[in-house]
Formats: sequence, structure tokens, C-alpha cells
Amino acid sequence: MRTWHFSNFYFFYFATIGIIMPYWSLYLNHIGFSAKEIGQLMAIFLFTKMIAPNIWAAIADSVAAKRGSSLGLLKFAAVATLLIYSLMAVVESFWAVGAVMLGYCVFWNASLPQLEAATLNHLQDKRQYGRVRLWGSWGFIVTVLGLGVLMDFSGPSSILPAGGVALVALVIASLFMRDGSIKPADTPQQTVRVFEVLNWRVMTLLALCVLMQLSHAPLQTFMSLYLLEYGYTNWQVGLLWTTGVLFEIVIFIYAYKILHRFRLSHLLTFTFAVAALRWVLVAQYPEFPVVVFLTQAMHAITFGLYHAVMMQLIDRLFVGRYQIRGQALYSSLSYGLGGAVGSFISGYIWTDIGKQELFLFCGVLMIFVSVFSFFFVHKLTHQVSR
Repeated sequence: MRTWHFSNFYFFYFATIGIIMPYWSLYLNHIGFSAKEIGQLMAIFLFTKMIAPNIWAAIADSVAAKRGSSLGLLKFAAVATLLIYSLMAVVESFWAVGAVMLGYCVFWNASLPQLEAATLNHLQDKRQYGRVRLWGSWGFIVTVLGLGVLMDFSGPSSILPAGGVALVALVIASLFMRDGSIKPADTPQQTVRVFEVLNWRVMTLLALCVLMQLSHAPLQTFMSLYLLEYGYTNWQVGLLWTTGVLFEIVIFIYAYKILHRFRLSHLLTFTFAVAALRWVLVAQYPEFPVVVFLTQAMHAITFGLYHAVMMQLIDRLFVGRYQIRGQALYSSLSYGLGGAVGSFISGYIWTDIGKQELFLFCGVLMIFVSVFSFFFVHKLTHQVSR
């Protein structure tokens, strides 16, 4: 089955993430914002994940029901993202930068749930998802490593134009997108309305996802600054970010076999436990490159395996023409709410309590989540686990 057009879009979409996630806080610091202001701006950025995916998912569901495809909206979102992002070149104040970030992120964050749903619709075997998604990881690696090297020569000023180039490539990639068949909405055994699956089990499961992403917020907002303060160079920071994604690719390659062999509930608990260990090590041993390398390798578990597991759970919970809505709900609650709250409080903990204490807080949080998951997550996922 031809999937190159999906792989292509994943590559360039995550190429843009490879600029925003590791380096955007460096750019904001470069143009004069404080740690608290950076945390607040990144929270705005992540807040759009709560709102935009759900609004666009409702529109996409309606369009898909009438036309059989919603990829036209995805292409529109890519163009709008590029146009609004270009305004970053002329804004300077906190509120102006925040408004532009809010604007382009509304469209940028709307793309991924539609892409995930279209990809899963296209695949005959859903467990092959990882082999398509890994191209996003390659895109991330190319930009993270390349921009890290570039910044050693030109400094953080190169971040903004690099983002523009990546978004132009994303728009071009969107022009080649072709949709697979949409799951029929009128088949009784496949039709699941959103409110029918939002019982206490599903909401508790999503709450755990919120806490998982909250613990990742300091990584996305301050990890690069954290490493630079401990003497790492821009190139080394880029290399460490790349390390995490390289191991993530390995997980995506073997995700099919892993998901086939183990229960989803057990795998989910495992990812929570590894996240707890990861943040404690980041907090305690940032001056040891080998330890930091190990914690970055753990990204394969705390993001790669975790994401693959959650994609299976969400795909089984939300089917028919509500699939995009389900993807949007998961994205908005976990990556949106969890990421926004985590980013917002990170700036205050970083400034008022301490940098290492910030990551230690995340580690302790995930210890509690892991313990809860060990005893209860099998009850939360029994209706969708194989």
C-alpha cells in the first residue's frame, strides 16, 4: 500500500517541531524575554493544542461526512501557518509575539489530528502505523542536528528563518497528500459517538495522559537552556536531542512486534515508570554527559512507545466519522492541557525554586502516576485492550 505521501508530510511537519521544541525558547531568550515570559509564551503555544484541534476536528468531521475526505483543510492549515508565522519577523513586544504565536499555532496544531486519523484510515493493519510515523522522527532529526550546527556559527538568530524554510516545505508536501477511505459511519458495530466513550474509565485514562505530558513540558520549554547552563554547546544540545529521536525511530520500527506481544495496559504503565526515572536522572546528574545521553535515549519509551500505545487505544475508542474528533480530544487534553499547564508552571519553578528542582518535581509526579497505573490502568483499558 502506498504511504509515501503520508510519510512525506510527517517528515516536514516534525521538521518544524524540530525547530520549535528544542530551540524556540532559545530564540525567545535571544530576543530578550525572561524565563517566566518564555514559560508563559510557550504555554500560549501549547494552549492552542487544547482549542484548535477540537474546533478543526468538528469542521473536518463535517467535511469528511459530505466529501469523504478532509485533507483540503489540512492543506489550508499548512498555508495559513506559514503566512502567520512570517509575521514573527516584524513583531517585538511580549503581547505581539504572543498574538502571532497564538495565530500560527491555531492552524499548525490543527494539522496533526487530521493527519493521524487519515493515516490510520489508510493503513489496513493499524500496527504498521509506526513505520509511517518514523519519517516524522527523521524530519525532526534533520532539523535538530542541522540547526544545532548552524547556531554554533550564526547564533539563535538563525532559528526564525529556519522555521520559515521548514513551513514552506510543509506546504509543498501538503499538495501531494491523498486520502484513504474513511471508516463508514453508518456501520452499527463501528459507530461510537463521542459521549458514549467518555465514561469515567476513559476520562481517567486521559487524565493520566495529561500528567504524562505535563511532566514533559520542562523538556520542551527549558531542556536546551538547562544543558547550555551546564556547559554543553549548541551542537552538543542538538546531538542530544537527536539521540532521543534516533532511539524513538527504533521503537517505531519494532512497534508492530511490541504491540502484538504485550498488553497495552502493561506497556502504558511501563512508559510512565520510565518517565519517572528519566526526570529524576535529569535532575540529579545534568553534568554527566553519559547520564544525559541515557535520559535522552529513554525518549524512545516515554514518547515513542507511549505514543504508539495511545494511538492504538484512541483508534479503538473513536471510530467512524468521530475518529478525527477522538484524535483531537486526546491531543488537546494531553499535549494541550498537560503541555500548557506544565510549561506555565515550569517558568515559575525554574525562576523561584530551582532548575534541578523543576525536573525532580516531574520525576516525583510520574512516580505517583506509575504507582496508580500499576494498580488501576488494566481496569481503565480493559474494554479496548486485546
